[in-house]
Amino acid sequence: MPRQNQTPTMTISQSSSYNATWIGYSLAVLVWPALTLSGAELDLVKNGQPHATIVLAQRPTASAQLAAWELQYYLQKISAATLPIVRGDCPVEGNRILVGESVATRALAIPATPLAHQEYLIQTAPGVLVLLGHDGPEFSQVDYQSYGSLYQAAAQPIGTCYAAHAFLENQLGVKWYLPNEVLGEVVPRTQDIRVAALSIRRRPDLPVRSIYPLFINTEKLTFSQWDQRQKFQATWVNPRTSLLYWIRNRMWGGQQHNANHSFNSFDKQFGNSHPEWFSTKSFARMQQLNYQMEVQPCLTATGFRDQVVAIARDYFAGRPEPFPGAYRGAEGRFFSVMPNDNTNMCGCPDCRPRYRPGIGPAGNASHYVWQFVNEVAREVRKTHPQAMISNCAYFNYTVPPEGLIFEPNVAVEFCKFYTYYADPHTQRRDHLRIAEFVDQNQVRFFTTWEYLLKPEMTDGAFPCLVPHVHVTDVHSLQKIGGFQGGKLQYLYLQTYNGTRPAGVAQASPVLDFMNLYWRMKLYDDTTLDIDVALDEYYRSFFGPGAPAMKAFYTAIENRWLHLGGGHDSRSWWNRLGTRAFLSGLQRTLEQAREATAVNTVYRRRVDLIDEGILQHMLKSRARYETTALAEAAPVATSGVARAPEQIPTHTWNHDSTWANSSVQHITRTLKNQHVPQQTDFQLAWDDTWLYLKAWCHEPLVAQLKANTRDPDIGGFSDDSIELFFDPTGLGTTYYQFCITSRGVVYDAQETPKAIGATANINWNSGIKVRTEVGELGWEIRAAIPWESLTAHVPRAGSTWRFNLCRNRFTETEQPPYSAWSPSPAGFRAPDHFGLITLNDAEDRGRLVWHCDFSSPAFGANGSTAPLFGRSGWYENTRYANRGWDTSLSVIGSGPDRRAWCDINTTCPSDVLPMHAVQVAPGVVSVQADFRRGALQNQPTLSIADLTGKPIAIAHAWAKRADLMAIELPNDRRNFADADHGLGNLTAAGEWFGLKIEVDTKAQTVNVSVRRGRGRGRWVPLNKRPLPYYDTEAKGTNWFLALGTYKQQTVENNSLEIDNIRVEQMPVAP
Repeated sequence: MPRQNQTPTMTISQSSSYNATWIGYSLAVLVWPALTLSGAELDLVKNGQPHATIVLAQRPTASAQLAAWELQYYLQKISAATLPIVRGDCPVEGNRILVGESVATRALAIPATPLAHQEYLIQTAPGVLVLLGHDGPEFSQVDYQSYGSLYQAAAQPIGTCYAAHAFLENQLGVKWYLPNEVLGEVVPRTQDIRVAALSIRRRPDLPVRSIYPLFINTEKLTFSQWDQRQKFQATWVNPRTSLLYWIRNRMWGGQQHNANHSFNSFDKQFGNSHPEWFSTKSFARMQQLNYQMEVQPCLTATGFRDQVVAIARDYFAGRPEPFPGAYRGAEGRFFSVMPNDNTNMCGCPDCRPRYRPGIGPAGNASHYVWQFVNEVAREVRKTHPQAMISNCAYFNYTVPPEGLIFEPNVAVEFCKFYTYYADPHTQRRDHLRIAEFVDQNQVRFFTTWEYLLKPEMTDGAFPCLVPHVHVTDVHSLQKIGGFQGGKLQYLYLQTYNGTRPAGVAQASPVLDFMNLYWRMKLYDDTTLDIDVALDEYYRSFFGPGAPAMKAFYTAIENRWLHLGGGHDSRSWWNRLGTRAFLSGLQRTLEQAREATAVNTVYRRRVDLIDEGILQHMLKSRARYETTALAEAAPVATSGVARAPEQIPTHTWNHDSTWANSSVQHITRTLKNQHVPQQTDFQLAWDDTWLYLKAWCHEPLVAQLKANTRDPDIGGFSDDSIELFFDPTGLGTTYYQFCITSRGVVYDAQETPKAIGATANINWNSGIKVRTEVGELGWEIRAAIPWESLTAHVPRAGSTWRFNLCRNRFTETEQPPYSAWSPSPAGFRAPDHFGLITLNDAEDRGRLVWHCDFSSPAFGANGSTAPLFGRSGWYENTRYANRGWDTSLSVIGSGPDRRAWCDINTTCPSDVLPMHAVQVAPGVVSVQADFRRGALQNQPTLSIADLTGKPIAIAHAWAKRADLMAIELPNDRRNFADADHGLGNLTAAGEWFGLKIEVDTKAQTVNVSVRRGRGRGRWVPLNKRPLPYYDTEAKGTNWFLALGTYKQQTVENNSLEIDNIRVEQMPVAP
């Protein structure tokens, strides 16, 4: 974080109206809000003429000068009257506005007692309005038009500015909603300004108010060309307007504070002389890695703690930095002691005992890190009692360390994501963790780091605009002792001068507004009535368009909260941002346009919201629909054959290990193009190992890129194979491998939703690898022990999420990335991992997919969990949010675990639960068990190809317990008890099975039925094979639909589904 006495600068082209210089700003800047006192009524402006003079001290503070300029400027904008500014005790006509401390305020005995830091007052007396606050000792002459001069003025406490801006905002109605004086601010117009008796003395409710970055896209206010970020131009950034926006909203000048990664420069200063101070234990190896993202200090190394303590003491003693970057994490009376931005904690014998692996990924390093912070704090306090040692509760040291009492000078900054608070349990979990830091660890000073830059708008996210969430959050945090405010970090991008990179700036204030602005206001005044404030915003900002704009914003907020938010493309646009919902938003904005006159500021603001929010949503939705990110991107599926019994340890890599394994192929790139060179692989398993054999076709073996030599460095830029395993199917934690053609291995445990770095490369898989390069390609054979992936050996029939991907760099003009399961957003996308099913010996690798709903992806055994979004299940976009998304659940315990739906709440027009499978040419069997609670619904099993063309549809008749049907175009083949002999097999409360066998070569189908659940004799319905429903259907990537058409609303109208199997049938001899 830059020091506040250094002016952040950024290079602006010569065409800019402000010839200033600015560069990137690293971390957060500080800010604050307002209070009230008493006095007599007086006129400032009457009939458009000045009736008061602004009076400064003879030698005013820079804060008072800036306050006077701002007051004069906005009083003129309100009334067209320019009030004069004078200094000293020279006589003036009319009323006086005393700005800042002076001889005149002291003569009035104002303030009665000294003002505390950030405190200010607004008080009237006969003929006098006093605007006064706690200012720092900066007395330089302020150039109101100069960003540099304003920054210097605001580098000290600016309480008088707080007083002036609070007066303008709360008494005169000026609002600075967005950082642009034409469209972003609201200024009432009147020829008379009369001030009632006032007596206000207050300071912002939360002392730490920090923002990042300082600079803002002030000229455009919106940006949504996320795929062309070089179009974000530095000329759109006005440094002066940016700074004034934060000052005016009291988000500048708060208590100096910092907590951030503090060891950034230690590698350069100590890496060569003390390699034992780092997790790599080798300076040569450390130089091969990204120090901040892949290396950690060794917190138990002899001498390391003493070195950190010595640097902290130098800082608090006011000495110069002992080396560049030594004070990077320091600000005011806070010195940060925080590890690097990764979880690759040191694995030396001294460090390992301090970890608590049983706590989980959010806290396995909490004792290790916080004990070190505590020890530094204890030592520093001996020489500097007022010094504070700060650290973030972050990544794998987020959970409070049990049993550790913190020193009184330890400050905690808790990192949190408001986007997850659509689930109130997540918000409560965060609050309980913070409360534990306070109550159990006895932390006296805590702040939060609010990641307002989520969700990832650059990935085309549905916007999370939830002002009511911030209200409940701040109120709950205030109830925990010691809450001081914190950092607000919002979406920023690098700017460009033409094509030359410049500094960073907030990209889209319009998108950030509903979270950032109201959080700012709450940090100033935690009693803010958000509904009253929002109504004032709609009314003053949009005028006659207010009702429609309120409906627009409310719809987006309610959508996020009522549907549980979203964190990936499918949830953003398949559940939240459906076509119907976006059409409704378009109609609402059109109503706002119709209510506002052309060329008025109200219409321009409506257009601004359209451009900044709605057009972002429409473009993101279109991108989703026109790429493989939509539901038309099927996950790949494969069976994993059981390996032969008792494979000798020294011959595990022989071909016999994969004798029963089907061959899978990578044929498409991430951009859905044909791969230049195919990749083939096979999987097998036994009770100890998971085996992989992969062959990478490559005619250019002489050009294989293989620069990586050491493990856990990467290899992603070499010709390599990447493997991904997600045992739970939830995507919360998974394992990643990268194996190069040399056999160099990177293995890591990934926690994708972690704050900051997500990879833990200290996790060791114990993988065995053999590689060989031939004339036409290269091969990997690998064995991974189950014990490194899961606590228990998985059973036959269970499914895991898995993907195999390839990095190919032998032809620079060819696309380098390809994946078995389509993953257009990149390899590290758990929702796009494929599904592998572990086969029993008798299955011989032919069981392609099995779902009995026992996977942990469907929640804990005995719980009620959602089906959609779990283990590859989804609903058709056309019918999203019609009921299936909430009514279709997974219930039951043990063998009785199953999918269940209340059909009365569903859409009547289609069978919605869907799943993709990938099979091989030949005969394939698809089967499922059903039970209905009432005869009025219609259990259905159907198969369609990749384009949606139907292959086969079979179902039980509504209102008939014996009647089954096979659908054909303009035809329906019905089969009653006389045909199948199973009686009323589909009666209410009875389990029955449906099976469709598809011959992909002959393009024919056969359908069978059975009584019972998971057992019973299959009885064929059709005596001869029937043709595909659509003779143009083709391919072996299929979509299965299982469910029911809704016939009518009746009692007990439920449907249950279980034991879904897709099996490749053996070829007849």
